[in-house]
Amino acid sequence: MKYSLRCITAIFSLIFVISIILGILFIIYIITKLNDGRSIFILCTFLIILSFQLFLQMFLNICFAPEDCPIRFNRKTGKVYIYDHFLLYFGAWSTFTRSPFRAKEITVKEFNWADIQGCMTSVSVPLASGGMVRSYRLECVVCEPNTTKVIDHFLLAAYSSLNYYEWMWINSYMAFSDNNLDGELMPEDAFTWPIKVNWPEEIDKKSKASSLEEYQQIDAEYEKV
Repeated sequence: MKYSLRCITAIFSLIFVISIILGILFIIYIITKLNDGRSIFILCTFLIILSFQLFLQMFLNICFAPEDCPIRFNRKTGKVYIYDHFLLYFGAWSTFTRSPFRAKEITVKEFNWADIQGCMTSVSVPLASGGMVRSYRLECVVCEPNTTKVIDHFLLAAYSSLNYYEWMWINSYMAFSDNNLDGELMPEDAFTWPIKVNWPEEIDKKSKASSLEEYQQIDAEYEKV
């Protein structure tokens, strides 16, 4: 989200959360005063509490979701590292069973570049005036070694028009030697709003290994621990 849209959405979500809290207090007050028809108000209270859970998670998502999730490519070791944030669980029972105050859950994964393939997908939405709007997603699928069986996937980029230059650039980057490419083009300091990326120590060291031998040494050190 752009900063302005994020702020507007956060404000409206907060207004809904406050309104729902006041609504719950008002219904509880009515229930204590009524002798008949309490069951209807109790049902309404239950539905309002579910709405409160949804809007509170939306508010926390707007406040704490990063603008992007970094991916590390190490061509010297042939490894790829994914840093994912999971915040919302809409469409599943866990939306209501998980604490809304647990704003983020971080998953870090390591893959072999040789097991990754690029996949372009698209979604089309028809317009009332005619025609349609199409958006594209460039995803990476992870297969079992030397097979086409997909075991995982992650989003690489999203576009409003058909494009895959990031995928071509990354393929070139992973194939080039250090003499042709050896620089940090986008520091991770860019991923600092509103939460700072915090790689686990082991993954941080592995992803910065300068050779496969150094990677194996780091892996052996943490296996002993």
